[in-house]
Amino acid sequence: MGYGVPDSGVDFCYVTVYEAHQLMKNDKAVFVDSRDDDDFKTTRIQTSFHLSANSLIMKAGGAEKGLVQQLVDLVNSGKTLVCLSDACVKGNINRGHVSRCRHIAQYLVEMGADRGRIVRMTGGINAWKKAQLDGILGDLRPMYAGAIQAADFEPPKEGREEEEGDEVRPLRGEARALGNGGYAAVAPELAPGLQVEIQGLVSRADLNGKQAKIKEFVASSERWEVELLDETQERVRCKATCLKASGSTPPAAPAAPLEEFVEVGCGGTPGDGGARDTCKVRFVPPRPFSQDRPTAYRALKTDLYKKSTKESDKIIKVTRPVGSTVRTTGELFVGGAGGVWAELDVMAGEKKGCSERGLST
Repeated sequence: MGYGVPDSGVDFCYVTVYEAHQLMKNDKAVFVDSRDDDDFKTTRIQTSFHLSANSLIMKAGGAEKGLVQQLVDLVNSGKTLVCLSDACVKGNINRGHVSRCRHIAQYLVEMGADRGRIVRMTGGINAWKKAQLDGILGDLRPMYAGAIQAADFEPPKEGREEEEGDEVRPLRGEARALGNGGYAAVAPELAPGLQVEIQGLVSRADLNGKQAKIKEFVASSERWEVELLDETQERVRCKATCLKASGSTPPAAPAAPLEEFVEVGCGGTPGDGGARDTCKVRFVPPRPFSQDRPTAYRALKTDLYKKSTKESDKIIKVTRPVGSTVRTTGELFVGGAGGVWAELDVMAGEKKGCSERGLST
């Protein structure tokens, strides 16, 4: 098999980039990038650990033992380990060779990780970029064979990640979304409890200019239901483009976002008699596709610090497991003492507030 790892002859189960994205945003996964050092420095997915396949034979002592043990422990604690490379090519269509991410996956099994909790991400980091999912650090263009490619690049036929009949589909369903990435877009600045001004209506032009309060998002019609702030208290449904935030502050404790769930792959055993395992997770809408705007961080220590609002001077200590994922909106700001804070993503299940320190992208 190469790289100093014996080939078991059995591949691993696969997840799509959309499934991997949901696993990340639900703190259910650990990402491991198997590409070379220069590739990883040029472009990567947020929160990814780096374990280069080449390092297993090209560096004295091979892979860093502490990192390997940390990954094995995270997998055996119940996390799904998502292995990725440029394209995560399947061995039977890769000129007889085995993908770097499969090398690393098999290596971690040899080191004691549960095979049933390790998956490979179909299409690799290039498919993540093509789907325009949030969380890319570095160059947004495709990368193949150690070089940045044009935005419309497609790998050679023998290097494609899909087999005949394969189809990677977004997790659409009835779920609302905040960004792009194959999901229906909804303006991210709108939220239940926010006061807005109605504008641009044609069939109900009499409502234009009136103040209203957002009640909820109706996924089936992709419209916000609002309640007029007058004696009628009439409720109407409007597109996001017909609502303008009036500047009023939402209530201190706004209604929790509607929870919607999707089923995603999280492991399993391929081959005869095997099956892909799935789990149900909260659907977390993707944030806008943007360079170097992390929306997830890894906790480097158990003690983290947060405050309830940007303006608050009160800082509290919270405890999170090392290696867990802290989900954010991508918004950063500098506090009064000069510290950089990240706004937590309530849509991903985080409690409202901002977090600082002890985090890594």
